[in-house]
Amino acid sequence: MKKSVASLVVCAAACLAMAEGAPPSRDAATLRLALNAEKLAAPAGQTLPAFETIEFLPRGEGRYDVRLTPGDNPPSIEKADLRLLVPRVPRLAKGNAALTRLALIQREFNRNEVHFALPGGEDFSIANNCLEQGRWEVKLARAEADKTVTLYHAWLTFPKAEYARLFEEINRIPYGDYDGILAAYPGVGGFPLPLESLRTAKTERALAQLDRHASDPIQRLSEQQRKTKLLQTPEIATYGDFTLPARQPVRMAKFNGPGVYDDKESMRFDLTWLARPSRLVWREVARDGVTFPEIEAVFENGYRVLIADSRLSELPARTEPRSEADVLKLVCGIGTPVIQASAADRASELAEDRPRYLMLLDPKGNHIDNHLTGVDGVYVWREAGNPGLLHLWLVGYERIAFVAHLSAAWPGAAPAKGAF
Repeated sequence: MKKSVASLVVCAAACLAMAEGAPPSRDAATLRLALNAEKLAAPAGQTLPAFETIEFLPRGEGRYDVRLTPGDNPPSIEKADLRLLVPRVPRLAKGNAALTRLALIQREFNRNEVHFALPGGEDFSIANNCLEQGRWEVKLARAEADKTVTLYHAWLTFPKAEYARLFEEINRIPYGDYDGILAAYPGVGGFPLPLESLRTAKTERALAQLDRHASDPIQRLSEQQRKTKLLQTPEIATYGDFTLPARQPVRMAKFNGPGVYDDKESMRFDLTWLARPSRLVWREVARDGVTFPEIEAVFENGYRVLIADSRLSELPARTEPRSEADVLKLVCGIGTPVIQASAADRASELAEDRPRYLMLLDPKGNHIDNHLTGVDGVYVWREAGNPGLLHLWLVGYERIAFVAHLSAAWPGAAPAKGAF
């Protein structure tokens, strides 16, 4: 009788756990998570793989053997470092609550996709997408001729307990203190940005020959070319078209759960403010004994875009960029990782933790929520010449389009100084 009662108690507990969202099953400490696969059309003459689960076998120090199942000889990665996908506090933000909060939110709610090369020329990527904490993706792809073919794409829910453990391992701070801002996007607008804690301005000068390229055709790199149809506002061919009152609000397809663009829903932005840049300023700023460059783009409505990166002064002179490798990419936030990188490049990027940030401010110095303002990033490049030109491509929502192009005379800047 006692055995039967005990069995009933165990069964009841198991049923309750299932009803409340039970943790993933484990065999020998393996995390086994369900996959929600996207329906893909197979290329002619090919059969695409099908998987139901993903397994993460902990190997210590944030590393896991990863495998898609079922199947014979399924795709797998040995000792993938999942800490690369979890937000960490950059050195520029440490010691200040507002900067730490901003950095963590922007790192969690900007896509972070890490790629692993497989034998046979296939690519296995894992992404922490930008929708909600725990919403991750996996993708298998193969390069063919001049394009990349997606072989498999699916979503998973990475368990909060494991995420929290990795967060604490990286940051040495309690995850519980930040769960409220990482579980769901809380917004990043309307609070004073403590610039004095971020850096100290040493020198500055306005750059000559400011041009907003209003009549120029919109440039596109490969991602923008792929996403052309996601720009839903018609008759936009030049940068000036983005700012015309008659084109407002500019509409772009919304990125919805589990992680797809929904052409039936739109994000809407008033981009008229981009029509009136008043000046570009180049500064030398310092933090902890390190001097690095900062650019400020000031607009007539009082909006300010702050762009900083220790690599700005080292930009090579070139003609117009043909690929993302030809530009310096910055994502909104403080040291927010670039959207996609190989595992080796992401590890190097995070270990370097160089001084860099991208922020939007209102006339009172309050931080503006870029997700609602229509500018999510900036690509910077330097045009050859004497002295040459500094170019800024302001990148719109979900990198769908470059919504503004500013240029000014290259400042002939000194390189960053000091060890960070």
